Amino acid sequence: MRPATRNAFRSLPCLAALLIPLTSTSGQEPKAKAAEPVDATVADLLAAHNKVRAEEKRPPLGLSARLTEAARAHARDMAEHEHMAHEGSDGSLPKQRVERAGYVFKEIGENVAAGQETVAQVMRTWIESPPHRENLLGPFTEMGGAVAKAADGTSYWCVDFGRPIPPVDAAKGPDELIAALNKARSEAKKRPMKADTTLARVAARFAREAAERKSLDTRDRDGKTPFDVLKRERYQGRRFAVTLASGEGDPAKVVASWMEEPRDREALLSRFDRAGVGVATDDKGVPYWVLLLAQGASG
Repeated sequence: MRPATRNAFRSLPCLAALLIPLTSTSGQEPKAKAAEPVDATVADLLAAHNKVRAEEKRPPLGLSARLTEAARAHARDMAEHEHMAHEGSDGSLPKQRVERAGYVFKEIGENVAAGQETVAQVMRTWIESPPHRENLLGPFTEMGGAVAKAADGTSYWCVDFGRPIPPVDAAKGPDELIAALNKARSEAKKRPMKADTTLARVAARFAREAAERKSLDTRDRDGKTPFDVLKRERYQGRRFAVTLASGEGDPAKVVASWMEEPRDREALLSRFDRAGVGVATDDKGVPYWVLLLAQGASG
């Protein structure tokens, strides 16, 4: 059988954004024969990928058990159906498969292939294909791989790449975000903001609701905004602002992303003098951030 390759898959969720491109290999019709899967040469696949990345001065990948689990399941599925594709026999795409394996990611990619008998052969196939090579050298930090053999002896390969979301410390994260915010303000010659417990409490409530709903929203279930809540509590302030983010666990990177947006940057560097931060994660580990800003009544 002639080795086959199609496209490369890439998926990127970061700060509530999602980007998706694909990599695969073959064009056969599914067959009814059952297949006996075999274990992948995971260590060899990892070493081969890191050799190529080193040659191109890219950082090495680590081995992820969860990505390997997702890759193994898909390689077996392709082998059992003798059909190479990014879409599984159950209609799943790489994003769903890595999530099933419990992998929380900022970005993922997948390369698949069929017909190659060795790691060297499948690597050559992927290296010579621009979209597959792009995944090989992509901004990932981890990978998992597998190969399974179909009933007719054809090998089906799958490698899943990932860049995980770093875990968020709900206790330290808010203080770290305010520190990162004040660093940005210092660089812009602005006065630092003070942490405010009332703003933090309200921000934490809205962050928890955002995580429960898995959606960024400035209104709670009753249709109230953080400003409505603060007004009801008779909080004293001349001006208020709220900024939201999701999909990034590093507080400094959250602030950096806001600073890249003109409207957010203007708010973060304005005359607000108090800040409160809330952060919560959903059931998949995706963080949701809420930053409340206020200018004192006499400011």
